[in-house]
Amino acid sequence: MKTFRVKAVSESEETLVFEILQTLQRKGTIVFEEEHPEATSKAATPATDEQVQEIIDEAELGPYYSEQEAKKILQL
Repeated sequence: MKTFRVKAVSESEETLVFEILQTLQRKGTIVFEEEHPEATSKAATPATDEQVQEIIDEAELGPYYSEQEAKKILQL
């Protein structure tokens, strides 16, 4: 099963997108849950340089890529 995040590009289309998702849920095609960002997300703490280096080392990218390339690959 895959999880997707859907964003309506404009507020005027938000109702249409919501109705489409509800229809798909009624048909049993998807499970639709509305997220409440303020309740589920916490502010991320940036990784320290030491943590970043450890992540790069664990991914074994060091011998093949520069630190900046590895950070970009790992999205750090």
